[in-house]
Amino acid sequence: MRVSIDTRRRRSHGPGALVRADNGGALVELAICLPLLVLILVGTADFARVFYTSIALTSAARAAAQAGAYGLGQSDPVAGPMQATANSASNVTPSTVSVSRSCSCVSDDGALTSPMICTDPIATACPPPRHRVMTVTVTTGTTFSTISSLLGVPCRVAVGGCALSRSATMRVSE
Repeated sequence: MRVSIDTRRRRSHGPGALVRADNGGALVELAICLPLLVLILVGTADFARVFYTSIALTSAARAAAQAGAYGLGQSDPVAGPMQATANSASNVTPSTVSVSRSCSCVSDDGALTSPMICTDPIATACPPPRHRVMTVTVTTGTTFSTISSLLGVPCRVAVGGCALSRSATMRVSE
């Protein structure tokens, strides 16, 4: 007794036919999902870079304000050491560094009076029981460029603007 098997029928209707028809499915899924995945990756990288730059600018402003708060001689708003400190304090070099100084009279209970000119003598500007409080404010800034701007997403949408700035204020020890 002889049994013959029809192989043509198995090939056309069997499991092999489904495999051959599904060969391009993974490629189509990849073509649909890959642009979305790349956009998410680039957005995440931009988000991380904005925060890193922001933290570096804050660190530079604090370092410069701390250098200026060391004493009256270092708190001069046109002093170069604070700007040099801000430029060397982090991995991100600020493109702008501005320094300002402000003075006011404070009573013993902590109430502030109107601001005064910092060059006025302490004895005449703040009569007792008040005393002078001098602060130094350093503002650092830089221009930030996003990776996503290469993909057509403008900088304003990505980070709220291309210019980042941070400031720090410290009291000058007298």
